[in-house]
Amino acid sequence: MSENKHLSGKRVLFLGGSTGRDQLMLALAKELEKKHGVEASFLVIGKGKDLLYKNEGISTEKIFFIDFNDYLPIESISNNSETSFSPDIEFVRAAEEKYGFKSWDIWQITAPRRKERLKFTPEKVLYWVEYFVRKMEKIIESTKFDYFVSLGTSSFASVIICSTLRKNRILQLDIVNARVPKRFTFNNNFEDRWPLLVKEYQEIKGRNLTKEETEIAENFINHFRENPCKPDDSAKVKVSASQKIKKYMGHLKTLRYRKQLPDLRQYLWPITDKLLDMGGIFDMPESGERYVYYPLHKDPEASTSLYGKWYVNQLALIENISRSLPCGYKLYVKEHTFCYSSRPRYFHKWIKKFPNIRLISPRANSIELIKNSSLVLTITGTSGWEAILLQKPVITFGNIYYNIFDEVLNIKEIETLPQVIKEKLDQKTDKTKTLKFVAAIHKASFQGTGALPGDCQMRSLEPANISLLVEGMEQYLNRTPT
Repeated sequence: MSENKHLSGKRVLFLGGSTGRDQLMLALAKELEKKHGVEASFLVIGKGKDLLYKNEGISTEKIFFIDFNDYLPIESISNNSETSFSPDIEFVRAAEEKYGFKSWDIWQITAPRRKERLKFTPEKVLYWVEYFVRKMEKIIESTKFDYFVSLGTSSFASVIICSTLRKNRILQLDIVNARVPKRFTFNNNFEDRWPLLVKEYQEIKGRNLTKEETEIAENFINHFRENPCKPDDSAKVKVSASQKIKKYMGHLKTLRYRKQLPDLRQYLWPITDKLLDMGGIFDMPESGERYVYYPLHKDPEASTSLYGKWYVNQLALIENISRSLPCGYKLYVKEHTFCYSSRPRYFHKWIKKFPNIRLISPRANSIELIKNSSLVLTITGTSGWEAILLQKPVITFGNIYYNIFDEVLNIKEIETLPQVIKEKLDQKTDKTKTLKFVAAIHKASFQGTGALPGDCQMRSLEPANISLLVEGMEQYLNRTPT
């Protein structure tokens, strides 16, 4: 067992969940226990979802189990009566003030993911909020944690969990894909402002890059331009037969302890994708046409409902962009590769009604679209980061880590959009500034795959990667004030 002043003997709470979070947190906990003697506890949400931990030998007192049914009125459980919910409004209002969230705001992170949640009465929603706050306060009161480890804040429950823990000065270590292959970092806020990146970029901006820093940044940018790469959680890799079997066995294991079928629509989407492709809905780029580029986001997901919540209505945003363009420019709206079958029927038809918009096929090459564009606009998308690497001007609407880059313009008032677009059109990002930002990304990130196992073909669960994640945690805590 090694000595580390930040980790040795500390109490760490791990947040499990779907898409492989449970397995990843278990693996990290075991490595940290072995290496630093941490005292690991686990927070699990939902009936039956503690079984995996129990089956792995985790003692009951180390599992903090949140099951909404243990707070329901008895009559609601028996007859599913919505009228039985009587939330303590004053308690919820005080909790909003104390922990810095708005109930109706954070509910919209979760509600759109399931149709039945959209039918909840206001009383039931607030009852859920009250329950999660009370439960978290009880957990925090029972045990004094030093750290809280998670991967992705993506639900109203996780916002409440993070807010209550932070208020009690429990440092969050939220593992973040650094958008550079096989590198990750940590976040601790709802603005996607990576603390170590903010620190490193501020330091680098005030000086010249060293020869080594310049070489690292230049090599990465040149490699990206020659061989564009996707982040670990969306990169396509060849998977062996044994890896596929392991992946599906993991799905079966998850199904057994969560007792919840996966969304079966995902198996129908490839068919509907092809039907849409053949239906003449989408265009391909026109040679020589001048355009600004807006790639559609997956929706719902945290990138829009949490980090870009004021612009989560993409149709309204697209209309505002369309109305803000000078004549002579088209707006290219590219559909997302993984979710266009899940859009409502009216969605694409509505976009196509604007004469200065082309609805671009998801099969079009996104890197080429960025290269040939006059400007890239995005809420919080990876396309903004790719545009930076290609020295293209970027406008963002939501909270995203690269907003701190001096060459990126984040919209604060939508009324300014026409003038901002006019100023940014066809600009070329300063190369020296770009090198400094890329160098800061590398200095603020660590080797390892920081992605959900289900999103990266289970690569993040490999023993060697678990060791890298722990080593990155050690380095991060050594370089970041606690």
